Amino acid sequence: MYEGIKPLKLNVISDIHFYAREMGCEGKAFDKANASASNELYYSKEILTSLMDQLAEDECEIVLVSGDTTCHAERKSHEGVTALLRGLKERGKKVFVITATHDFTGDGYTHLYDGDERKNVPEGVKREELYEFYREFGPDQAIAYHEDSMSFVVQLCDGYRLFALNDDRNHKGASGFSDECFKWIEEQIEDAKKNNQFIIPMTHHPMLSPSPFYTIIGKSNIMGEAEKRIDEFTELGVNYMFTGHTHMQDISYKYTDNSKIFYDITTAGSVGYPATFRQVTFDPAKGQIHVDSVDVKAEINGRPVKEHLEDKFFGMIRRVIQKAGTDIPEFARMATAFSVKEELIYKIGWIIKPFAKLLGSLTIGKLAPLCKKESGLKKSDWAAIKNENVVNFIVSLVANLYGGDSPYTPETPHYKITMGILAIIDSILAVFGIKIGKLLKGAESVQSLVEPLLYNNGICDEKATLNLFDNLPSKEQTKPNFIKSKKGLGVIIGLAVGVIALLPLILLWLIIGFIINWIKYHDKF
Repeated sequence: MYEGIKPLKLNVISDIHFYAREMGCEGKAFDKANASASNELYYSKEILTSLMDQLAEDECEIVLVSGDTTCHAERKSHEGVTALLRGLKERGKKVFVITATHDFTGDGYTHLYDGDERKNVPEGVKREELYEFYREFGPDQAIAYHEDSMSFVVQLCDGYRLFALNDDRNHKGASGFSDECFKWIEEQIEDAKKNNQFIIPMTHHPMLSPSPFYTIIGKSNIMGEAEKRIDEFTELGVNYMFTGHTHMQDISYKYTDNSKIFYDITTAGSVGYPATFRQVTFDPAKGQIHVDSVDVKAEINGRPVKEHLEDKFFGMIRRVIQKAGTDIPEFARMATAFSVKEELIYKIGWIIKPFAKLLGSLTIGKLAPLCKKESGLKKSDWAAIKNENVVNFIVSLVANLYGGDSPYTPETPHYKITMGILAIIDSILAVFGIKIGKLLKGAESVQSLVEPLLYNNGICDEKATLNLFDNLPSKEQTKPNFIKSKKGLGVIIGLAVGVIALLPLILLWLIIGFIINWIKYHDKF
């Protein structure tokens, strides 16, 4: 199969989210929007200009863009990003683009930031306008075009066909493909197979969850009818897909009921952490795809863009927790970035303050003794990390979710202590008869939910060789031996006794705290 087809190397970028500063780039409203966004708004043009320069200088001739080219469908943003992409074409690259849900509005309205106000203005692009904006990036070169979905097929070169599949709607209230669209896809796949063409498919929404934890924060972002479409694609001989949307660097796989493998290769966003793109080499004759990750080379105010974006995304979390435990007015101001009203923080910030202060001062050395039996560690085993801040460690787990490949192997004290604490939490839930699997599909326990953030025992998310036909990954991915704890009942009894014994003091603290807070901040309510 595919004998005589030479290897092909290309680049894949996704979620470039260009923001035109003409839509407002100063004032309280913009600062709030930029602070709460995982993407960088203000410097998006500078980052993407550097990315285009990087791609132009790269040896790969082909660049794929898998959706979400703008921030919120601003007309000025579409004009700006297409100018950048056109410039890349003018430097000799073949650029193919699909749009996605961030790239159009139903009514043509979008946001403009003016001082303290975020205004709705008729300066957005409707879906039906996207064709004219992006026709030069694929549709004009297409050998087949599906008008309703704006999907297209392009003959990239001898032996290779790109299937650029726009999944922004399935006409059933979700992302994905309508039945009529999928019939067209099926016809195009059959034609490609008949002509011995290797298919390179890309869409926007992920078809597999990048992590069990993602089922909590982004379940609705998985492609509509994903399981059905995976079964259909694999039956047609297409067993992988390039996706985006999650802003995560991830490679996941599953076996269908018919024992056929399917890979979801997700590319992270370009203007948000971790700011990477994919460089992919296809070798159909060997039945292999070599996937690599490349950092975007850009600087913001003299700092590497990855460092800038990491501080923007995760530094905000650290600073909010710090201020919540020390400075209620500043905490109230910062909370607005997460759509929390200042008045609410002034009302309840005094209750949050001691817990935030405790969390901010918590170290691994303070937690480790609580799970000594579960972790099996001696004090000397975790002495080197005893002063590490727990908040910073939790933030690193979230960074692992976005950046791919978690570094805490089962032999590390970080792993053992975390799993030990989670084992105690699992035992508490067991006392109450709570089965997390009923609440979150695919999660057997709290340990199974968090463990992938610590350690990736599957395919490397950053760099991997994917076998399509032979030498496939194991159908049964190695599962960790989750720790069992018997402390649940004891913890519950201890907490209950403590609350009862301290109830008078707790009530007194609540009364005094309320009075002091009212005296200090009642004019802010």
